[in-house]
Amino acid sequence: MTSSALLAPPAPPPTRSWPRPGHRLLGVAAIAGTLPYLVLKSVWLTGGRAGVTDPALLASASMTVLNAVTVAMDACVVALALVLTTRRGLRAPALPVLLPAWVGTGFLVPMAVSVLPATLLSLDGPPEATVLAPWVQPLVYGGFAWQGVFLVAAFAGYARERWGTLVAHPVRRAAAVEPVLRVVAGGAAVTALVSAALHVATGPLIGGGVAIMTEGVNAALAVAGAWGLVSLVRRRGPRRLALAAAWTGCAAMFSWGLWSTVTTMGATALATGGVPTAGLAAVTGLLAGLSGAIGALLAL
Repeated sequence: MTSSALLAPPAPPPTRSWPRPGHRLLGVAAIAGTLPYLVLKSVWLTGGRAGVTDPALLASASMTVLNAVTVAMDACVVALALVLTTRRGLRAPALPVLLPAWVGTGFLVPMAVSVLPATLLSLDGPPEATVLAPWVQPLVYGGFAWQGVFLVAAFAGYARERWGTLVAHPVRRAAAVEPVLRVVAGGAAVTALVSAALHVATGPLIGGGVAIMTEGVNAALAVAGAWGLVSLVRRRGPRRLALAAAWTGCAAMFSWGLWSTVTTMGATALATGGVPTAGLAAVTGLLAGLSGAIGALLAL
């Protein structure tokens, strides 16, 4: 399989029925998971203060922009779910499907694996004074985790239908690609491991079991991305597993690295401050995720 084959328009859809009813339900479930967040953020953008204990949180222009951007991102989840679960979606151009699916995977999988569980665990402790009501974070992160489960499942079925044969039967790479591939993939893998080490160091610096758990999962995803990328380049081990690890790990590093970098540089209320290793982990993750995605595409 080559990157040009991956991005080329698909062959005509098969005659058998696709998507099956169960696959359509995955899209419906993913869309349903967006509703709590879209409703809450729409209330905030229209002047409401539901769930906010400190009105100053929503007073800044940067938070208004962030809220509008995240509403648009969740609206993209709705559009993507429709593409991934309809027959016409098989004829959509590849890049507009792959890019949001990849970024969405990067945001939503960590939500399901670490952020939501960590948030629920934190509820067992003594209540802390925060700018949000206690129900806001479980509602928001629960919705994200729900979206992640069903959107990733929908994409897996879609990708298997559209590109399964290409992924299962790799072709010989062009000789000119090999040196470039090894440099890009090697640099991405090393940078991912650096990011993983920084995440491990960040957990204790932030303090508390919840932070250690969250940063540990971030580190594990970075290592998984590096392993998957190297396995694809060397063509060793289970190919589908390596592709899934590279896809998910690189996506998580890129998406959250970009988010943390933007919110910090924009001096927003969500900025990462006080722990230098957190910022370094985000920047190295951003670089590793982007270069890892390029390397994985070349490796295919």
